[in-house]
This record gives sequence, C-alpha cells and structure tokens, in this order.
Amino acid sequence: MAFSRRETAILLIGDFLLLGASLWITLLLRNLAFPRPGYFENNLIPFVPIFLVSLVIFYIAGLYEKQTSAKRRTMSERILGAQMANVIIAAIFFFVLPLSIAPKTILVIYLVVSVLAISFWRFYRLRSELAEEIRVPAVLVGSGLAVLEVYEEVRANGTYVMRFAEHIDTAQLSQGALTKELSAAIERGARMVVIDTRDSQVAVELPQLYAAMVAGVSFLEFSAVYEDIFDRVPLAHVDYAWLLECLPREHSLYDTLKAVFDFVLTLVVGAVALPFVLVAALLVRISGGPAFIRNERVGKKGRTIRIYKLRTMLYDDKGDPELRAKNRVTTFGRFLRKTRIDELPQLYNVLMGDLSFIGPRPELPSIALTYEAEIPFYHLRHLIPPGLSGWAQIHDFDAPKGGVDVERTRRKLSYDLYYLKHRSFGLDLAIALKTLRALLAFSGK
Repeated sequence: MAFSRRETAILLIGDFLLLGASLWITLLLRNLAFPRPGYFENNLIPFVPIFLVSLVIFYIAGLYEKQTSAKRRTMSERILGAQMANVIIAAIFFFVLPLSIAPKTILVIYLVVSVLAISFWRFYRLRSELAEEIRVPAVLVGSGLAVLEVYEEVRANGTYVMRFAEHIDTAQLSQGALTKELSAAIERGARMVVIDTRDSQVAVELPQLYAAMVAGVSFLEFSAVYEDIFDRVPLAHVDYAWLLECLPREHSLYDTLKAVFDFVLTLVVGAVALPFVLVAALLVRISGGPAFIRNERVGKKGRTIRIYKLRTMLYDDKGDPELRAKNRVTTFGRFLRKTRIDELPQLYNVLMGDLSFIGPRPELPSIALTYEAEIPFYHLRHLIPPGLSGWAQIHDFDAPKGGVDVERTRRKLSYDLYYLKHRSFGLDLAIALKTLRALLAFSGK
C-alpha cells in the first residue's frame, strides 16, 4: 500500500488531536494556569468546527498528498499559509457569533502554537516514514514499462510503507523458473510480493505460489498498487477483462444524486457568478466582437454538445489549425483565463445537463475521432457526462492543450479511467477541493 491511505489516516488523526492539544496549550499560556475542565470544554465546543475547517484547508493546501522532496522544502510555508487561512476563518466565526471568549488573544496564541505543533508532527512523520528499517521489504514480479515505473517510483520515494528489495523480471525468466526465483527472494527476507497477475508467465505459475500466500507473505495485485501510487490506471493492463471487472458496477443512486446536486449547486453558484459574467461580457463586447463563443465538444455517449465561454482571444477559431496559428489571447482575456471567469458561462451547460461539475473534460469532436482511432478504449470516457473539472485536470499537469497529442492523451486517459472506475462522492469532493485550491491560486492559463 502506498502513502495515501495509511499515512493520510495517521496524519488526519494526528492533526485533529494536535489541534485540540494546541487549544489546551493556548489556554494555558493565555491564563498562565492549567485550564480547568469546564473552562477548556467551553472553549473547545466553538473550536471544534474550526478544527474541521482546518482539516479541509490542510487538504486544499496539499498537506495530505504524497510528499516528494520538493514539497518537503515548502512544508513550513504550506502549513503557515493554511493556518493563516484558518485563523481568518476563525476570526470571522468568533466575531460574528456571540461567544464569551477573547478571540484576538486566543487566536494569535493558537496560530503560533498550532503551527509549531503541526510542523513538528509533520516533519517527525516524514523522518519516520523514511526510516528503512520500518519499511516492509518487498519483491516486484512482472515486466514492462508500467512495472518499471512502479519499481523506480518506490525506490526513489521513501514515503511508501514498502521498499523493493528485488525485481523479478518475468521477461527474462525461462518457463517454470518464477516459483523458484520468488521462493528464493522470500527466503532472503521479502515479506511482501507485488505481482502482475495479468502477466502470462505469472498466470501459468500462480497455483504454485499458493503455499507462499498462506505462509504469511502478503501478495498485492500490481494494478491495484499502481493505482494507489499514481492515482491512475495502467493503460497497458486495460483489456476486456478489466472492462468486465470495473464497468458493471452500479452507480444509479450516485448518478441521480449527483445530477440533483449539480442542478442545485448551479443555481447557487450561478447567482453569485452572474454579476461577474455580465460585467466581463460587457467589457469584452466593448473591445469588439462577440462576448460569448460556443464550442462544440463531445458529451455523454458521444453526442455533440455546445459549451459556452467568454471570448478571451481575438476571434473564435473554432479549433481550426490555420486560424488558431493566427489567433492570440487578448490582454483582458488573459485576466479572464487566470481568474477562470471565462468558464463561468458553462454553468448554463451544467444547468441543462450537458456538463457536470466533476467529470472528464470534453474534447473537440474532430480531435476525439483521432484519439478513438489511435488510443484503445478512449471512447470509455464518454460513458459519463463531461465536467468543468476532473481527476485528470488536477493531476496531469502535462495534459495536451489545443492540438492532437496522442502520447500525452494516453496519460490523460489513464486518469479519466481511474475516475470512471472509482467515481464516488468522496472522490468528487477531493476533486472539488483541489480545484478550489487551483482557483484560489489563480492558476488558469
């Protein structure tokens, strides 16, 4: 198992307990005396919602993601930024509600104490996860680029609970040699086996491995480990067996509730967004040309839909390569893209049911035809409604924009299929929170 589930649970519980402990220490410092149980309880009750909001802010800030070396260097900045957001929310909360506490002093002390406590806790967890002696020695069985990708990732990143001591490349083995090689690896200390059961040689010898399975050695399916690590499916392992396993899952209740949620949320967000859209449309219209453009995209079940956007370029090139080469983003259009205001008219498409808030981003019909011819199972992304934001949008920062790019789209599809397989309200919430982080960072292009 990778960082995400085990380590996130530990961090989540630890964060919540430390936030409570930080409040206790805050009251101690505020009064220079141990807080009495009743006094602490009276302050704890109004702070519990703040704790929960803090956990959400931590998630938006990326503090529950797999931590790479680059992220460790900015951990303190992320924690401080998240806590500053939390203290602003807490200040508003305390000043609006008639609570019998002194918000200014308590909040300042609480910010300092909680930042120090959370920072110490986070760096302690990182150091402990990097300790080789507590990481489970594992052996990876399989061949191919996806297998090598997992092998290199786990070896290079110390945040996983396992470490690969060996890689048994099935492409280099003679028939019948796998059982012997794996038994030898287990004798050398391997306590976990990540095995590609779709590998032809593994499939032949799998019955001979039963003894090791019941002898205390953990066996993990490679595809599941790949998804856990990279948050996408290995496209090389997507076949008709995968389709039979993953696609028949019942989502009728989820799909119905999601459609209702989209409708209600569109009315609420649309009421707030409408003044911004009207002002922006007026300014675009004054600059010359139409304020809105309609772009054809591929929707659910492959039907063509037309989505609305504010015009951000000199003219609507309708995806034509020759016109696109002469087109450019206007100065005001750059601002609209940066703030994502140009995409607010798509709320109308959500209201009409052509789009959802969360789902694979819709593609141009002509480009989609090319991808369907070049990329196996590309059409699967059209089984569900496209969305304003999606799993690929928050993970694949190298996704193609504009013209045809088959190789980069293969990677994007691996994220879309992951969402198709695992879609749920929890996953939608994760996408929404990370999208909110991108919006607050004005990361639009």
